[in-house]
Amino acid sequence: MTMGRNGVIEFSKAQLSSLVSTACDFLATACMFRLTHHVVASTASGAFVGGAVNCAINYCWTFKGTCRTKKGVVCRYIIVWLGSMALNTAGTEWGVKLVRWLGLWTAQNLGLVMTVKAVVAVVVAVVWNFTTQKYYVYKKQ
Repeated sequence: MTMGRNGVIEFSKAQLSSLVSTACDFLATACMFRLTHHVVASTASGAFVGGAVNCAINYCWTFKGTCRTKKGVVCRYIIVWLGSMALNTAGTEWGVKLVRWLGLWTAQNLGLVMTVKAVVAVVVAVVWNFTTQKYYVYKKQ
């Protein structure tokens, strides 16, 4: 299946939106990890901040022209966002455990958490976030 010009533009906008929201997510995660040294709490708080930024950008710019009301978008976004938060949080937690178990990284530090989080975030963004947002949250007529 090929993607037309509009599809490429929409996908590119979604990736730019994801990049901005991921920067906010990672900043919040790093700050929380520095305070708590808790992988799950840090990842979840970052996902919360990044998700709020992503929803606003996608509503106003990326998927402009949705047939849904703001309330409809928010309700559906929350469902998708909770799935994204769960996938990112669990993926990061288990990824950190796996990397440490394999002996590839011995310290439980910010570098380890952020590296694993980055890999998980890319997979979740492409496989889960874009698809569910395009066809479920911001569906067009």
